[in-house]
Amino acid sequence: MDTTRLEQMLQAVADGNVAPQDALAQLRTLPFEDLGFARVDHHRALRTGYPETIFCQGKTPAQVVAIAQRLA
Repeated sequence: MDTTRLEQMLQAVADGNVAPQDALAQLRTLPFEDLGFARVDHHRALRTGYPETIFCQGKTPAQVVAIAQRLA
C-alpha cells in the first residue's frame, strides 16, 4: 500500500465512509500478504522507495496474474 492509498483509507474512516473494523481488516494484511505460492510485500515502496516486483520464474501464468491483482 502506498502512502496515498493509506491516506485515502484513513480519510474515509475519518469521514465515516468506512468502518474502523473494515479499515483494520485491510491493515492486518500489511505489510505482507501470503498467497500460498508467494508473499506479497505491500510496504516495499514505503520501506525502500521501490515498488514490489514479481519474480515469475517457477510460477504459472495464473499465479503471476493473481500476484499482479493483489498489487493493483
